[in-house]
Amino acid sequence: MHKSDFDYAGRCMRWYEWLAFLLLFALAAGVKAAVPLYRCDDARGAVTFQDRPCSVQEIEQAVAVEPAPAYAPSPTYALDTLAREPRPLRSGFNRVRNSGAQSWECRTADGQVFYRHHGCPRAIAAGDASTTAHGGMHRGKASSSNAKTVSVHAVRIPREEACAQMRRASAIGRNGHAHDEDASTYDKNLGRDLCR
Repeated sequence: MHKSDFDYAGRCMRWYEWLAFLLLFALAAGVKAAVPLYRCDDARGAVTFQDRPCSVQEIEQAVAVEPAPAYAPSPTYALDTLAREPRPLRSGFNRVRNSGAQSWECRTADGQVFYRHHGCPRAIAAGDASTTAHGGMHRGKASSSNAKTVSVHAVRIPREEACAQMRRASAIGRNGHAHDEDASTYDKNLGRDLCR
């Protein structure tokens, strides 16, 4: 036996592998089967489009369908570059956390303690034993002390301390917690939370 210069040690492709290769090659090459399209108008004026020839009672017209246009990237407009530039920050909504930022610890004569960022009120409604930590009433009964007001004493404290006191797990049990100046979820999402 004579040895050839080229020895092929691999196996031959099976018929289904050849078929898969040809189908993938045809897809890559963009071979499209031309399907005829017919417009059929019946006696009532109804129009149908179908891939079969029309019946005898209908008027038939062959329709040529244009191929889809080639892909083209979206044009770039001058407005796109302007929209990507950062807008100047509005000072009213985007407050930068300042190490010197101050808040207020508010204490009432009846023992309530709450925290505010923009100052304490001069007076609040008086709390009593029938009110909960959230300011609600037990069993819906109002007491006479709810109509009275209690003066508030304000002490300036660092913002970090006020935020830490409002976020504490035990803050919900603190008498006066209902009066804390806590940002709503909406304000937090807009970046208006001063405790960030």
